[in-house]
Amino acid sequence: MLVDDERRKFLRLNADTEANIKRLETDETLSVRLTDLSPSGCALVCESPLSPGERLEVSISSPSARIAPLVCSGHVVRVDRDGERQVIGVEFVSDAG
Repeated sequence: MLVDDERRKFLRLNADTEANIKRLETDETLSVRLTDLSPSGCALVCESPLSPGERLEVSISSPSARIAPLVCSGHVVRVDRDGERQVIGVEFVSDAG
């Protein structure tokens, strides 16, 4: 389902799927829950503490083994607490120069 939010430049796609993130400073890989996705970023739920500014690589697998995972680099722009979990806002960055 697409969500139109006037504050955002791009439409977001609501999601409820597993994903992995790699913390680029430590190479630690964590399993997370992706909750929305847009061309400029995503929101995910994580049980491990993350900090604003932290650099990540987000990997989203396809249900089909024939389709390679979507992998994007980004950084944490927002952390909201929800009980034991954190809702993380990630902004994607481009390596293209």
